Amino acid sequence: MRGVVSAGMASALERRTLLDCFDLVVGTSAGALNAAGFLGGVVEGCLAAYHGAFTTRRFINPYRLLIARAAIDVAFTLDHVDERLDAARHSRTVTSAIPLHCVAVDVDTACASDLTDLHSEAELRAALLASSRMPWIGGGPVEFRGRRWLDGGLAEPIPHRVAVECGATHVLVLMTRPLGVGRTPPPRLANRIIEGRLRRLNPALVELHRRRSSDYEIVVREIAVATSEPDPRRPAVFGLRLPRGGPEVGQLERRPAVLAAAGQAALEHAEALLDEAGVLTAPAAANAASNS
Repeated sequence: MRGVVSAGMASALERRTLLDCFDLVVGTSAGALNAAGFLGGVVEGCLAAYHGAFTTRRFINPYRLLIARAAIDVAFTLDHVDERLDAARHSRTVTSAIPLHCVAVDVDTACASDLTDLHSEAELRAALLASSRMPWIGGGPVEFRGRRWLDGGLAEPIPHRVAVECGATHVLVLMTRPLGVGRTPPPRLANRIIEGRLRRLNPALVELHRRRSSDYEIVVREIAVATSEPDPRRPAVFGLRLPRGGPEVGQLERRPAVLAAAGQAALEHAEALLDEAGVLTAPAAANAASNS
């Protein structure tokens, strides 16, 4: 649910019709879902759904774990249709001239991979489910192109490096935690269950899971340095992040008021930075977007 923050930021880009400034869009987990919405022209609809339809127990219901079912049903968000999220949005994403790159972790290699070249709505759906398949609470691995996949955040919590590997010279990174806020580990019991499930799939995945917090901090520092101290010899990376003291959103947050406030704060913060930079219409500027 922290994706409401990057949805708010992407909404500021959508409002100013800046999509065509980007040559590619990269996302991990909820960031991949928002990236697809951005390419489909409905990211503002996604923002509204985060504090609307997505707060229902149809999407998140931890009690389902008691009957051995997934607590989070991402397929619901893909199937959901309302006045702002039309059924044709997935077709627009697939046919967009700007490619979508979804980061997921290969169960058998325990390595992150870039799922792209999505030529059908079925492929798009599978790639999005793979990128966002959180271990245990999201269910078992997702099958895609003959392999099994889990949430890309296990190995690439913020996929700006993937954008650079794809050839981006300028990367705008939409970050979902405010300055000064790091990753927090899951409760001890949940952590033991998750590690047990991962160990049965591939013991190497357990090490990925245990390194998540430290790897996240390394990536955050890397982006912070690139943002504050640009190096002309390297691709330009700008991390867009809520200021210190900004709203924090929990992974399973379902309170509409909390989610609406966080999304609005992210939207206003992004718009303020665009105003400060004098960005009013679509200039030929950055060439990659990366969602965390």
